[in-house]
Amino acid sequence: MLPPAEVVRELATTVSEATAAVGAGVPRLRWTDPSRWHVTLAFLGPVEPGTRPALAERLGRVAHRHGPAELCLDGAGRFGHRVLWVRVAGDLGQLAAGVRRAAVRAGADGGDDRPLRAHLTLARVPEGTAADLRPLVRTLGEIMKPSAWTARTLTLMSSVGGPSPVYSVEGEWDLSGSSPAGR
Repeated sequence: MLPPAEVVRELATTVSEATAAVGAGVPRLRWTDPSRWHVTLAFLGPVEPGTRPALAERLGRVAHRHGPAELCLDGAGRFGHRVLWVRVAGDLGQLAAGVRRAAVRAGADGGDDRPLRAHLTLARVPEGTAADLRPLVRTLGEIMKPSAWTARTLTLMSSVGGPSPVYSVEGEWDLSGSSPAGR
């Protein structure tokens, strides 16, 4: 799921303000380009070309069953000492479960069965580098204002590359069902 441009702009401004406020305490990070910010509902890993049509068909069905999702950026966090992120609040559980089921049935399951923690990845700590992300997380949390939007599209993304992956949109489907995405 991709946040709208105005949410991306607001968040990019907030990130700049937070890094300026932390100043010299900001560790060396590989920042994710704001144009690449997205919410991952399920990580699929490599998808074989022959599997893609079945995956697309099944994701289309999932999107047709779920309505738009009310989402909001509402806090910052980190995964250990490696990843800086902002939380995406909203009930995406049922939609994410549907995406995972569709992937399994299409033969595109990446084996990622971790619980959904909806977020936008802002930055990663380079390999071999020690970093304390806590001051930046704290400052982001203090100055960040909730930023809400309605997600109306399910997007299939692919990525190529290692430390700074290049993302591409492989397919998009309107969330056109009558039930909210999370129910």
